[in-house]
Amino acid sequence: MARPRTVSDDAILAAAADAVAASGPAGVTLAQIGAGAGLTAAALLRRFGSKDQLLLALARHSAQVVPARLAAAGTTDELVGVFVAMAASVRGSAEFANHLAFLLMDLSVPEFQQVAREYATAVEAAIATVLRRAAAAGEIDAGRADPGLAGAIHAAYNGALLTWGMTGATGGPAEQVHDQLMRLIRPVLT
Repeated sequence: MARPRTVSDDAILAAAADAVAASGPAGVTLAQIGAGAGLTAAALLRRFGSKDQLLLALARHSAQVVPARLAAAGTTDELVGVFVAMAASVRGSAEFANHLAFLLMDLSVPEFQQVAREYATAVEAAIATVLRRAAAAGEIDAGRADPGLAGAIHAAYNGALLTWGMTGATGGPAEQVHDQLMRLIRPVLT
């Protein structure tokens, strides 16, 4: 008879995200992830098959969770707030470099590439949903909003993080993201 799972996949993936942020995808170990989740490396191997499969599960999880968080925003302020909160979770340039290393894996490993494409599409669809809601509520002037605004917001978020990482801009990544997103959104607010 199989033993019941005492640690949820969500808890394991949260521990994996923390471990990847601390060590990068190449440096992270199953023992490190397991320590964060309260499991052994062997238990993680039984559950996911390999470290790469666990990291792929983490990528898939993010591709579901992040768009859902964005789509739940009721206003453009809330949308910006979700992006700012995500940026605020970055605790320094070394951690940001580890996130970029994961992105490089997303861009170079075929299984991860597909997840990254699905993630980007879902993020932009979620942003567009919030913008449509904001236009229907009269919060933004749809006539002044560029049809590509959702893509521009997504690009500005990523670009603001990269610029912060490259320049070490004062105020941290959250402030950089807030400032850049508001530059895009402010002109279309009613």
